[in-house]
Amino acid sequence: MRQILFISSWYPNTKDPTLGIFVKRHAEAAALYNSVSLLYIQIDESITETKVSITKKNKFTELIIKYPRVKNKLPLISKIIKIRRYKKLYEYGLGLLKEEGFYPEIIHCNIMNPVGIIAKIWKKKFGLPYLITEHWTGFLSSDGRYSQNKILKLSLPSIANGAEKILPVSADLKRALIENNLGGKFQIVHNVVDTEKFYPKNEIKNRFLVVADLDNAQKNILGIINSFYAFSKNNPKVMLSIAGGGDDEELILMRITQLNLLDKITLHGRISAEALNDLLAQSYASILFSNYENLPCVIVEAFAAGVPFISTKVGGIEEIISKERGILISPMNEKELVKAMRQVLIKKWDKKAIRNYAINTFSYPKIGQELNSIYEEIIGKR
Repeated sequence: MRQILFISSWYPNTKDPTLGIFVKRHAEAAALYNSVSLLYIQIDESITETKVSITKKNKFTELIIKYPRVKNKLPLISKIIKIRRYKKLYEYGLGLLKEEGFYPEIIHCNIMNPVGIIAKIWKKKFGLPYLITEHWTGFLSSDGRYSQNKILKLSLPSIANGAEKILPVSADLKRALIENNLGGKFQIVHNVVDTEKFYPKNEIKNRFLVVADLDNAQKNILGIINSFYAFSKNNPKVMLSIAGGGDDEELILMRITQLNLLDKITLHGRISAEALNDLLAQSYASILFSNYENLPCVIVEAFAAGVPFISTKVGGIEEIISKERGILISPMNEKELVKAMRQVLIKKWDKKAIRNYAINTFSYPKIGQELNSIYEEIIGKR
């Protein structure tokens, strides 16, 4: 059994419990076969002094260190102090883990900006190899945030190229990293989904389901509402459920009201896995109408429940939605979305086959085994 240290730029917290949830799932999957500790440093504006919390569950340990926001009238000084404190707290956290008897053999870095700098420093200082799992859509040409950021283009190549291997969660993201000259060795490792929490249930289907952050620029929720309005004219009994939170909730509610759909569309907010599984059981299909994506976990959660998926052909989505599991459409094309809604009602879907695909490709044991093989490959060479 190896000792694996996870560090991450994103991680679930009290302010945003879904931020980087896929990182936590990867760590839990890795802990099925190894001793895993996760170290996360987070700014918390509600506190005035540093707070440390540690939780242990089987072979998985979480060490979360929160620190107050740096206050200085000069932004540049604040930035310098913040960076120094960030590095110092990571070293402090590593020391705490060592006091607990945990001495990492490899660093598993998640989302290289900004935490990759810690992996790079520790490789030089302690001789610890590191690998990177990458999720950020900013590397995609359809997003463009990386290509437009001069600082990131200067800082990230050395971090990426210092990694033993980079693990993008989709082939599309792998292509984007290569196009940006980030990294040398790659292996795709998909996101994990708890396939035991999502499963087929025999309930009457009467709705479509959207599970997404309420960020219209990316998710095009208004486009879904417009399409549902057109579809519901000939299908008056069908409902639409939207689960998720975000800054555009008011905008979305305004559009629902304008189209007089308050009795047909329900905004559920952020919901538990159990509540989501209940909604999936009532749904003909789940829908994403995004302008850009990586590889959203919500698709696999639907698959685990035996529910087909309608999605735009963006990011890595094309890699997992086949005609047996859903329908792919063009971004921004509301007519195609209306047509796909009709097709979903007509086609007979094999719920068992859809679920089996999720289990065989994205389950905890499957991804945990993949990660374990990678750790052994890297550590065994040393």
